[in-house]
Amino acid sequence: MNSDSRAAWSRCWFAGLAIVVMANGCSTKPQSNYSHVKLIPAFGHITLDSQPLSHAVITFDSPDGSFAFGKTDAEGNYRLQFDSEAHGVLAGPKTVRISTTRKILGLNAEEGAETGDANIEDVDANAAEERVPEKYNAKSELMIEVTPDRTRYDFELAS
Repeated sequence: MNSDSRAAWSRCWFAGLAIVVMANGCSTKPQSNYSHVKLIPAFGHITLDSQPLSHAVITFDSPDGSFAFGKTDAEGNYRLQFDSEAHGVLAGPKTVRISTTRKILGLNAEEGAETGDANIEDVDANAAEERVPEKYNAKSELMIEVTPDRTRYDFELAS
């Protein structure tokens, strides 16, 4: 094989390799690595005036601005999510916020919709009136400490 043939063969080989690498990269979705994050499972039940609070958003807000979130079912039960892939919450002090009008992308708001993310005041203008008093959401007085030995957090709210 002469040098021109070797150069042409090398170019073809590298081009083929590049195509294989790009094809694999396009077909593989990004993978999150949670091995360094110590998530604690958290779930519970929420009532308002002794009745299950359905379809409410609950967040466990950390002092650093991060939060875990969940939504109650028809019976008032919830399970916290760390993000769209992982369930649980990080240990530490939390302010608990519960709202029937808050929207969180990926939980109860679609992409492109206005979301409340970490700001409880940002709600859908067409949403029903908030059923939960401010002392449990915008001006929450609910403070807890998440620890590895506790996974259930029930809240009995009163109007």
